[in-house]
Amino acid sequence: MDSPARDLTARRDGRRKVLVLASTFPSSVQPIHGVFVKERVKAVAARDEFDLRVMSPIPYFPPLKFFPRWYPLSQVPRQEVIDGLAVSRPRYALIPKIGGYWHSELMYWGIRNAVKRLYAEFPFELIDAHFVYADGVVAAMLGRDYNVPVVMTARGEDMARFPQLPVIGQSIRWGLQHATRLIAVSEEFAGKMRDLGAASDKVSVISNGVDTTKFQMIPQDEARRAVGLPVNRPIILVVGYLLENKGFHLAVRALPAIRQRFPDAMLVIVGGVARWGLDYTKEIEAAIQETGMEESVRMVGPRPPEEVHLWYSSADVFAMLSQREGSPNAPMEALACGLPIVATPVGSIPQLLSKPGLGVMLSERSVAEAARGLTAALEMTWDRPAIREWAKGKSWTSVAEQVAIVFQQALASHAAARK
Repeated sequence: MDSPARDLTARRDGRRKVLVLASTFPSSVQPIHGVFVKERVKAVAARDEFDLRVMSPIPYFPPLKFFPRWYPLSQVPRQEVIDGLAVSRPRYALIPKIGGYWHSELMYWGIRNAVKRLYAEFPFELIDAHFVYADGVVAAMLGRDYNVPVVMTARGEDMARFPQLPVIGQSIRWGLQHATRLIAVSEEFAGKMRDLGAASDKVSVISNGVDTTKFQMIPQDEARRAVGLPVNRPIILVVGYLLENKGFHLAVRALPAIRQRFPDAMLVIVGGVARWGLDYTKEIEAAIQETGMEESVRMVGPRPPEEVHLWYSSADVFAMLSQREGSPNAPMEALACGLPIVATPVGSIPQLLSKPGLGVMLSERSVAEAARGLTAALEMTWDRPAIREWAKGKSWTSVAEQVAIVFQQALASHAAARK
């Protein structure tokens, strides 16, 4: 589907046209869903080299309110502008439960006409796909159709769990082998990509960044007063969706041991229920009751994005006790607010905590190890302004510079292959 007119139109303003394929992307209905994808795309779009359009496919679901987990999908606008980015959301059929095995095929056939219409007015030269499955595999199919290079980014379950699944694993291997360039958000995922057949020279490691203007360090007393937390108690903070993977229940169960050293220590949980995952609220509440920590654990629910920096600034230490991650956002946000972190050695955490003075890396995911690490962190004196200063060098602008290099490499290698 190439044409000389495409090249002329694409370069009229000096920028290369890029189609971003990202089913995980914020909307006016779900403003924090995939915010890390949006931040990277926005940072790349702010550069002079590229003109980006976002396509965020969504499974069709009828507007039935008695399905609260899926009803929001029916309310997401088909076209809108998010943070200055034009976003289209074509629907496609996805059969519950069993449809996941053919997710990429169902998405591909469901959005083909929408992509064709977009191409007519926006003749893209490159596809930037987020998550290898299903979006990356679909991008590889579209790249073949339109003879354009494809860059896909591995971000989480697409490398941590999906490759071991029947059918899906085969699709992922095919997608990796047909991508022009690959981005992994951690060294762990880069290694998994290579193990699955990706050429080593195609893989770049680029972790997520952080918005250092949104996440700023506020004086702790001021922040605590603003969110209604006690001024004189040691505070451990966890932030994220209420999923088993996040390990909030482990932090609760570690609190009694921590309180042997810090009797007034408390745990604050900021976060709500994820649309796509099982609600772990009851298990967290059970852990609170079983440990007798009702007066020392505060679950405050999801907070507005413009308020979250106050919670980070109010805490003494941030805990991330996940079983698996890619390049998690919350630790970076905490560091941007000058807050030291205690985390399990998953995803990009080993690279992050290789820098001294940012936090404590746990040896394993367990209650005993969480209690040890969090107690040790509360005992230390941290240079919070220095932590903040380090985080300023990990902005999304810096990430965009690295991504732009990968885009240019993909365009150049694809052009060379066509000669």
